[in-house]
Amino acid sequence: YFSMVGLADQIANQYQIKNLNTSLLATNLDLKVNEEILWELFLQTGPLSIFKHIGSIFLPRDPLSDRHFGYAFIEYETELDANYTIKILSPLRLFNKLISINKLSHEGSYSTGACLYIGNINKNTDEKLIYSTFSSFGNIVKAPILSKTFTNKGVKYYALITYDSYDSADAAIYNMNGQMFNGNVITVDYFYSASSTRIKTSVVERMINENRKLFHH
Repeated sequence: YFSMVGLADQIANQYQIKNLNTSLLATNLDLKVNEEILWELFLQTGPLSIFKHIGSIFLPRDPLSDRHFGYAFIEYETELDANYTIKILSPLRLFNKLISINKLSHEGSYSTGACLYIGNINKNTDEKLIYSTFSSFGNIVKAPILSKTFTNKGVKYYALITYDSYDSADAAIYNMNGQMFNGNVITVDYFYSASSTRIKTSVVERMINENRKLFHH
């Protein structure tokens, strides 16, 4: 478990990112996504900068299988372009997956304290509908991830969504828990790990942990 203090700096050091204020992290990427696709996509919103040694688009990969880990770093020339990109492209569906785009400098965005679990979702619901509905309660910092689980009563669909504040999460719970949503009565509550009361680690925190295991034996 890595402390959230200095998390953005850890990422910058590990991947040689020179400017956190102009750098973005895109997560939940499909395996079909590659550097060329990302380059063409993100170049639409502004001129890209150059990472030290590796260019402006960096898609970390497993050195053995060459498969990427589902996230990428993008660096723009200016902070204005980075902010504009988030406004225009996040959330964005790419290869039928909703990707989330955040600035590396906003370390608080990686906190999972305001992560909610949305249960009993109708199978015909997609992430876009979840995002448009729940964004009315506050700023969403991680696009909803729709998943399914198998139970003795059949397949159940659920989603995780993360706000930038507890106030927004509280408002979502108060207004949506037990309410009809796209044909189903849903449950909305804070997302906790099964083994403890500690809320599960963030995507970025897990990412650093996995990569340190991989590259620093």
